Amino acid sequence: MDMIIGPVLEIAKLAWGPIGRRIGYIKNLKKNMKELDRHDLFAARDDVLDKINSNKPNGVCNKWLENVKQIEVEVNAIREEFKEDKKCLIGWCPNIYSRMKLGKPKNGLEFDGKELPDAPLEKVLLQNVESNSLTATERTLKEILMFIEDDNTKMIGVWGMGGVGKTTTMKLLNDRLEGSPAFEIVIWVTVSKARNRRNVQNAIAERLKFTKSESDDQLKASICKALRRKKFLLLLDDIWEMIDLSDVGIPPLNQVDGCKVVLTTRSLKVCRQMKTNKDVKVETLSKDEAWNLFIKSAGDVAMTSNIKQLAEGIVKECGGLPLAINVVGSSLRNNDDVVVWRNTLRELQSPTTSENEDMEEKVFPWLRSSYELLKDDSKKKLFLYCSLYPEDNEILINDLVEYCWLEGYIHGVRSIEDARDKGHCMVIGLVDTALLERCRREGYVKMHDIVRDFALREAHGFLVKAGMNMNHPLEEKEWLQSQKISLMKSNLCNLLERPNCSTLSTLLLQDNHQLTMIPDPFFECMHSLCILDLSGTEIKSLPSSLCNLVNLRGLYLKDCRKLEELPSQVGALRQLEVLHLGGSTSIKYLPREVEELTCLKRLIVGFQNRNRSRNDDEDTKEWNMKLRVPTGIIPKLQLLEELSLCTATQLIFVHECVEKEQWDDESMEVIVKELCRLEHLTYLDAYFPKVECLEHFLRHSKSVKATSSRFRRFRFRVGTEITDRQLFCNGGEGERCLLYNGGFGTSHAAIMETLARCSDFHLKDHRTSRKLSELGLANMNELKECWVETCEKMETLFDGDEKQEACALLPNLERLNIMSLPELRSLCDGPLLLGSLSKLRFLRLYECRNLKKVFQLGIIRQLCSLEFLKVLQCSNMEEIIEIEEEEEMSMSVASHTHNVISYNNDRLILPNIKDITLRDLPELVSICGGFSNFEWPSLETIQIIECPKLKSLSFLSNGTNIVAPALKKIKGKSSWWEALEWEDNDIKQRLQPLFVDQRF
Repeated sequence: MDMIIGPVLEIAKLAWGPIGRRIGYIKNLKKNMKELDRHDLFAARDDVLDKINSNKPNGVCNKWLENVKQIEVEVNAIREEFKEDKKCLIGWCPNIYSRMKLGKPKNGLEFDGKELPDAPLEKVLLQNVESNSLTATERTLKEILMFIEDDNTKMIGVWGMGGVGKTTTMKLLNDRLEGSPAFEIVIWVTVSKARNRRNVQNAIAERLKFTKSESDDQLKASICKALRRKKFLLLLDDIWEMIDLSDVGIPPLNQVDGCKVVLTTRSLKVCRQMKTNKDVKVETLSKDEAWNLFIKSAGDVAMTSNIKQLAEGIVKECGGLPLAINVVGSSLRNNDDVVVWRNTLRELQSPTTSENEDMEEKVFPWLRSSYELLKDDSKKKLFLYCSLYPEDNEILINDLVEYCWLEGYIHGVRSIEDARDKGHCMVIGLVDTALLERCRREGYVKMHDIVRDFALREAHGFLVKAGMNMNHPLEEKEWLQSQKISLMKSNLCNLLERPNCSTLSTLLLQDNHQLTMIPDPFFECMHSLCILDLSGTEIKSLPSSLCNLVNLRGLYLKDCRKLEELPSQVGALRQLEVLHLGGSTSIKYLPREVEELTCLKRLIVGFQNRNRSRNDDEDTKEWNMKLRVPTGIIPKLQLLEELSLCTATQLIFVHECVEKEQWDDESMEVIVKELCRLEHLTYLDAYFPKVECLEHFLRHSKSVKATSSRFRRFRFRVGTEITDRQLFCNGGEGERCLLYNGGFGTSHAAIMETLARCSDFHLKDHRTSRKLSELGLANMNELKECWVETCEKMETLFDGDEKQEACALLPNLERLNIMSLPELRSLCDGPLLLGSLSKLRFLRLYECRNLKKVFQLGIIRQLCSLEFLKVLQCSNMEEIIEIEEEEEMSMSVASHTHNVISYNNDRLILPNIKDITLRDLPELVSICGGFSNFEWPSLETIQIIECPKLKSLSFLSNGTNIVAPALKKIKGKSSWWEALEWEDNDIKQRLQPLFVDQRF
């Protein structure tokens, strides 16, 4: 029986699976039909169709839509059949077969977002080059555009000598294509001499907005896939040698797709190697063009009777080269000394001594003449020092000046502060003579590559391979012959064991992220070394030979996150004046030998406790650090001028082998007393857990008393629970910054006194303050940036009571951040005095759930400088600008002469606002009520996300015309845009091209 029953049971089990499923189909008919109705497949289909309205669908998208259409036909048939509910046996019994068929679950297509077409990219990233009216430039640009329009021309080479204007022409080309329908995207890449395949790939990947963490070949495939779907123009500026575009990921160019490549180079040979179809030579300027450019650079002094003939001779010698004309002209600007002009012409007429006959070398005499016009050797040395940085690198002025001060190039100064000021003036002098260029980022300069080539030719004893890929360490003879070596950002992996370089004064190795160790005898023959920069390397320790650096004045270990200790040998560096340990997160102990560095003037101990991984293979984890500092070190460093004890780690002061937590009362007395004994401090970055600690320092500090007029830079953190973000969010070392956390009651005199000297102020978690002005408006006149955050009682920033002080409110404030104030109901109650907030450029409101209006008319009238407005996650915000009925009625007869807001034919003009961002405002109904008489002459971008009740953009028009002529983008979700109500459909049609869909 077992032999029979066993197989029967197995057969029954196998049969039950399909039978049971079919019974389930019958039983779950209604449930499955409900699930079918709830399926979001067709809603996803609708979203894709909306997206296609503004974007080109890809192949995956089209195939997916076809499949969805087929499923929709089947689903509709099933629904009709379910409605009929067929019966058997004359309606007495359900139709089992029909129910089994209908009850079977219907599997749709999963929607994972891949079906959506790509989000639109900005067609052009503007280079914002100054428009050049020179005929030669326009002529070259016109020729390039003609070749771009030719279907048979795929690759265009633009060549000419350095400084002739190739990059300027390319930038003008880039910007001119902003509104052109010729291409879907224009990609700009600066190649430069040291750029490799990966650098070019990264620049393209960044422009296409996808990850750069892939391998070279993976990135190549990603670039190729992305560009195959686009009609692109690739602009490659400053190519020095042939680049295999296919190896980068650029798909083949053909006549069908309309894609183009334009490249610039100094050599026609490179154009031929790149197999360009057409080559455009950038010619020098004509006589008249050169003269007009020179007058622009040198000024009208060149037109005076006793100088004009000399000026004409100088222009002739410049040979129509724009770079040379700008450099020489700027060096002579407004100089009416005939002798200087005559000498300049004589030097330009002298024959070159260079043996290199390349065209680029012919510019060097002109650069040399400007170089020789520099007033002193110190400025010349500072200029040459800039060549130590990589090509096209932006140079932080403060770093450059500090190097040159330590090298001894800046004389006659009594302090670091004086050296910084004098050095800054020297740098600006180089900018004014066109030997250096300003950068977009404030505080940075850069060198034109031709000027850098000249500087390297003039700089004897310089060995510079910065920014280049170092496959092998320098050879012994290279070390022996060098006075200054720069290998920064060169992918350096190894160093020579014991280089012989007794004359070496500067060694720059920063930002070599693959450098993990320094050989132990490495520093044995570097007795003359003055500056050593190892910042941003992965070294874990410093060799014992460090003690040989007896003349070292600057040691930089910034962001050496794996450096575990500062060795005791550091005590031998008796000439050291700068020790920078900022961001070196693994150091646990500051050795006692630091107290022997009695010449130290600048000590930066800035450690952070933040989430980060040690390397790519480890999981991200939090580093809980304790920095141990022996007591008694700080008072020994009597020459200290700048001290930063900025740390988010737990700082422990060690005394007699007993560890004490830093912020108990006894420890604080020790710390404050040590700080008070320093006489020469001009900058202090420190944390005071109690207001009383700051009070004690201000009352007893020798440096505050002795240098009250000079102690103008500080970063004080006062209060409890200071977080990493608060420690580092405000300003840099040059700011006057106060972070006040967790205060209550009437503010302490120490806070008031410090605030009166601040440029940056961050108020957080004040427990009782109901208005910002309780801290005293007179104490805020110097503020440029202000943060007010999580003050639970604060209802307004200012009210009418302040009028009695008869002064403008925050007259110098440029940035105002208001965050998480649950009781805030207004920015200001009552009108403001003239000049209040007149320099405010940036305003952000975040998580102020009780705030219903941002501005009353009385406030917004003062905001003549406002450029950026961001209102985020204010759950009860109803209106941005509130205008009362009587105000609206009075506006037709108003006459306001202040330049904040003007009335022009009854129109209210907001002159400078460029960007408005409104996000997550569920109750927002309008921007400025029903009042439409606004003008926005500078408004460029509006972003409106998750504001469902905002149904109209009437503030952008006066009914028939758009009142924001500079508007370029309106960002939002398609569903919101389509639901907007328009008084005039023509306005919508005119704004439609500006709309950019924000999916997330």
